Parts: sequence; C-alpha cells; structure tokens
Amino acid sequence: MAFLDKVIGHGDVSEEMDKDYVSEFFFDDEEVIQSYQFIRDQIILTNYGIYEVDVQGLSGKKVEVKFFPKDTIKTISFETAGTLDFDVDIKIGVTNNTVVNVDGAAYSEPLSFKVPSSQAAEAKEVVRLVKEHYLF
Repeated sequence: MAFLDKVIGHGDVSEEMDKDYVSEFFFDDEEVIQSYQFIRDQIILTNYGIYEVDVQGLSGKKVEVKFFPKDTIKTISFETAGTLDFDVDIKIGVTNNTVVNVDGAAYSEPLSFKVPSSQAAEAKEVVRLVKEHYLF
C-alpha cells in the first residue's frame, strides 16, 4: 500500500494484528475473529465484542483502546465506491461512543473506516462477520 494511502486513512483487511495493545485486556477464552489494520489504528473483532485501537500523536506513544461489548453493537452499513472514489466505507453503529458536535448536541458516533475498493470482497466479509457475531 502506498504511503499516501496510509496517511489518509486507507487500510488493509488482515487477520494479523499487533496484540501488544489489546491482549492484556482479553479474557482467557477471548478469541480474535478478524482484525482490520490501518497505518497504526486497528479494529479487532472478538467473540466478546469489538476493540478499537487509536494510536495518537506523531510518536505513536499515546494509544487509546476502546472496547464495545456485543450488546452495544447495533447496526452496520457498507457503502460502495463511487466513480471517482477509490474506497468503500464501513460504518458500525454502536451505543456509548458519545461525541459532542459544534452545536453542543451529543450523539453516538459510529466506528467508521475505509477499505480500498480492490478489497471490497474482504470488506464485505467484515460486514458478514459483524452481522453473524454481533447482530443476530
């Protein structure tokens, strides 16, 4: 993947992950279903829920790990790439991911990430896995 793609947030679907950030939070019987790797950030699907790993700052020394249990995962959407768009979008609707907009209104922000359109099949697999493991 080109450096520019990584800088602007494009990622690759991968079963590999850097467990250093999340393994200490795992239950003994917690298993990774699939992980999604950005240049530094990750979304990790487990049998208990979804971890979002947000690596911050230039040095990457500050890391925020958010965990969304199964019962907080409410929706998933998949948006195809447009004519001049080079990636597909996946949004996972969750509760308790509250942010405040500029008007002061609070809302629950979805987990959102982009996948290169060349990996649309893998992105659809992520959608299938979220539906299978968290929504039914």
